Amino acid sequence: MRRPRAALLAGVVAASSARPASATPGPDSVAVLANADVPGSVALAEAYGEARAVPPNRICALPLPPGPDIALDVFRAALENPLRACLDAAGVTAEIEAIVLMRGVPLRVSLPAESGGGRVSLAAALGLWNTRRLADDTPVLGLAPGRLVPCGGEAMCLGAAWRNGYSGGRFRPGWSLDAVGIRHAPMLVTALFARSDADAARLIDQSVASDGVGPAGGVVMLMAGADPARGALDVEYDFVETALMTRGVPVVRSPFETDRSGERLSGFVTGTASLGRAIEGNDFAPGALVDNLTSFGAVAENFDPGDAEAQVSIARWVAAGATGVHGTTDEPLNNCFPSRAFLVDAADGATLAEAFHSNLPFAYWHNLVLGDPMAAPYAIRPEVEIRPPEVLPGRVFISAGDPAGRGAPALRLLVDGRAVAAGTGELEVCAVPDETPRTWLAVAQAVDDDSPGAFWQPKGWRAVRLPLRPAAGACASEDAGPPSPDAQAGSPDAGPPPADAGPGRPDFEGPSEFDLGGGAGLDADRLPAPDAHPAGDGASPDAGVAAADARSATPDVAPAVGAVQRGGGGGGGCMVSAPGGSTRGAGSSAPAALVALLTLATAARRRIRRRPRAA
Repeated sequence: MRRPRAALLAGVVAASSARPASATPGPDSVAVLANADVPGSVALAEAYGEARAVPPNRICALPLPPGPDIALDVFRAALENPLRACLDAAGVTAEIEAIVLMRGVPLRVSLPAESGGGRVSLAAALGLWNTRRLADDTPVLGLAPGRLVPCGGEAMCLGAAWRNGYSGGRFRPGWSLDAVGIRHAPMLVTALFARSDADAARLIDQSVASDGVGPAGGVVMLMAGADPARGALDVEYDFVETALMTRGVPVVRSPFETDRSGERLSGFVTGTASLGRAIEGNDFAPGALVDNLTSFGAVAENFDPGDAEAQVSIARWVAAGATGVHGTTDEPLNNCFPSRAFLVDAADGATLAEAFHSNLPFAYWHNLVLGDPMAAPYAIRPEVEIRPPEVLPGRVFISAGDPAGRGAPALRLLVDGRAVAAGTGELEVCAVPDETPRTWLAVAQAVDDDSPGAFWQPKGWRAVRLPLRPAAGACASEDAGPPSPDAQAGSPDAGPPPADAGPGRPDFEGPSEFDLGGGAGLDADRLPAPDAHPAGDGASPDAGVAAADARSATPDVAPAVGAVQRGGGGGGGCMVSAPGGSTRGAGSSAPAALVALLTLATAARRRIRRRPRAA
């Protein structure tokens, strides 16, 4: 059941230029940014890329200045422009919808006096991406981020000035919204920041471990704020509790208790400037999302090694095992924290990036979201199979199914990070031997059939290293028909090729498979011996982090080569529908339907108009 999503900014009718969403953060649409001058930052980027199957051409390491703060002109010259150039050189800019920052990247951007001075979080500055004023096409980045607002009594405080254009619903590469004189064209930016590299790496581990956890992970703690200013969002608890319980997610309501412990938590929200054992005394399940409404949770000193902290450091939640945490890098006022509906969106299958960012009331401010943008503990992801040919040259069969029964997923194939083919349900791609193993990444996305959990269209993927490259015209046309039942990709009884498939099986080092979405494993060492070895192109894939000073021009998207889309659906390039092809269905039957609430836009999603106060 589709929930209505707010599409208005502060009650002002907005004219949207956004097309229907067609993506959600996954390995094909997430870019990674590391500091090339910090070895731990580069190592963390490589670990994240390996854990989440991110192609190396989406990982950019740039030499960045040390320290938590970076001036706006330096940000543009050393980070923003080189990052765009890195992605442009790889031909993937148009495919990116989220960026994850590695520990070692600066925390904040300092603005010049003509912009009003002050600072914003680097994540917020980068997150503006292509956001501009419509009247004169001026980038919003560099304009004053704040304005004076009443903040209690006769006092006036600097508050956020720019409403968040992405106020709900699915995101996608190139998403934009024209509203109130602004073209909002943001990027979803999160970070893997912590007090140590080991803690930052734990954000990756917890995200990977959270896949498929669902409501069984633990309880959501809704703890009252310690005082009225920090309890400003407690008014949303009734709605959030009802919505989560309706979705089968257990909830615990609690008054403020600084030392409450002994729970296994899948979520925790509160508001306090100090907290005792309520962090370290609880067990945070993989997928746990957290927000504490307090002003200085993400200030620079809270990421320094050791135990010193200003108010409650969000790094403590990371060290305790949380998968995602929100905090602010300077005084934000208490009207700038995410609606507690982010917990409901996550329970409906949204990714961490979508859940947090779509519930932030403002952009271009002090907000920072920690965690893997792909994390989606409640999502039921499509399942992907990749089956190599029995003879070479031959066709690689790729299939996708949906355990939730939402129909044949959209399917996309990338080889060494370049788009090769796309279709629905199944693909066949002709391949020839290659001395250099290449990464074949197949990404499937669920269709939205209006069933519970379908709105966010989760992705599942599989990546394998194969000594094969796509090759147009290398397979005889008569071989384009469907495979035999025993070799049908995704069949319940389909196994890998036999281990004794012949001499000359390729050997190579490194991981052979990344898997997200289930299905039988694929052993790259079990490829059959080729009947012939056509001359290769000699191209060696870039297996490392894309350096800022080594960006050779590459085509935007590799053409579809020797691809046959099975089962109909959209396609392009060389893809054709295979005669008699069928769209394979989606695994097991859907889980019992949950009674979805239809009040999000008018209840918790409705911003409570209140006078902001310091927290």
